[in-house]
Amino acid sequence: MTMKSKLIQNFGANAFGQLVTILIQLVSVPLFLYFWGVSTYGEWLVLSSIPMYLSLSDIGFASVAANDMTMKVAKGDRAGALCSYQSIWVLISMVSILIALLFIAGTEIANVSSLLSIKSIGESKSKYVILILVSYVLIGLQANIFNTAYRAVGHYAYGTLLGNAARLIEWSVSVLVLWCKGDVQTLALSMLACKAATTIVILTLSIKLSPWLKLGFAHARISEIRRLFKPALAFIAFPLGLALALQGMILVIGIVLGSAAVVIYSTYRTLTRFLVQMVTLLNQSAWPEISAAYGEKRMDIVSQLHGKISAITFWMGLLAVTLLSFFGKWIVSVWTHHSFEQNSILLMLMLLAAFTNVLWQTSWVLLMATNQHQKITLAFITATASSLLLSYLIMPLVGLNGVGLVMILCELPMLYITVGHALNMLNETWPKYLSELVSDRSFWTKPLWMSR
Repeated sequence: MTMKSKLIQNFGANAFGQLVTILIQLVSVPLFLYFWGVSTYGEWLVLSSIPMYLSLSDIGFASVAANDMTMKVAKGDRAGALCSYQSIWVLISMVSILIALLFIAGTEIANVSSLLSIKSIGESKSKYVILILVSYVLIGLQANIFNTAYRAVGHYAYGTLLGNAARLIEWSVSVLVLWCKGDVQTLALSMLACKAATTIVILTLSIKLSPWLKLGFAHARISEIRRLFKPALAFIAFPLGLALALQGMILVIGIVLGSAAVVIYSTYRTLTRFLVQMVTLLNQSAWPEISAAYGEKRMDIVSQLHGKISAITFWMGLLAVTLLSFFGKWIVSVWTHHSFEQNSILLMLMLLAAFTNVLWQTSWVLLMATNQHQKITLAFITATASSLLLSYLIMPLVGLNGVGLVMILCELPMLYITVGHALNMLNETWPKYLSELVSDRSFWTKPLWMSR
């Protein structure tokens, strides 16, 4: 297939996923507020944020293995791809068992409701919900492994479509539970049952698509795990850092300012993250093609994808920030049925932070897709951890607005470091990059793809 065909298919699958995400985010907030109220919904967000750290991380190995398998298949090395697949499956399965045991022990020892300031939901129910959601996440890690098979054999769009369809089914069942006035425990159980069922379907279809990529122990190798360990460990830093910035911030705000402040922040975060998700739609479409082109040593394709998509996302982000600056408060008011008082300063600060993130996201994808991301790991972890500490210190003085300011300050160094490493990898310069980013309009008239 041509690069054009693959990008169109990938974009279409990601567009469907974005529509699913938008639907879930737009409907979930007012729905939860209506059926559960601010207090219970805020506590649900706090409880679910803990196991969701795992879902954002996917333990690193699955994502690194997907890149590695894609590059190997592009070179015709099926045996090597199978070795990576089985090695990572064995490792993640063993780690998942260990994580489950640790959470079981932790919930037995800790006083969850006191530690997390949970009042509406009881202690025993809080512990039960956490364990159910941990099981939900660990099954999801298996689904992530199975999805690497789709990407490796050039069917990223198909695998992405299946994964997003599964998300839509799971959310629809959750809506039904809320509609039937189910509590947090019932909702968690329904999520777990749906995740198990959809994961089985994803595995079954992956085996039919590529029978040679099958689960097992015969081709698993400790040496393969060791080879992938360093990039996988570095990969963990990014989803865990994202968890610190997203879910971790919810915990900090809940502890310092209470559950009502969590709802305000979470609502604004959902709106401003929409900008980041729009850009992710394009970047994720190019990810598997960057891996394949890099595996074939086609740096001309890699460079073109990076430059063109960076320019597109710059203008897309600028337009989105402008529109949300004018209409953001109105959207939130209608969306939440005026459930809380608006904070214009916080909204603007979070929009600027999201736009800064957009500016370095394409370069980040370039490094991730080629397993070159170790170069920026320390900077990312430092920036995100600092955001939590600074927010904890500044919120008692200036409230939620301090969170928005901290978010911007922590995005700026990542912009400089990430783009700089990407340009070094491509042997390009900052002046050339900035010139094309702002003034080059060739992406409107010249193709973003070429035949492979």
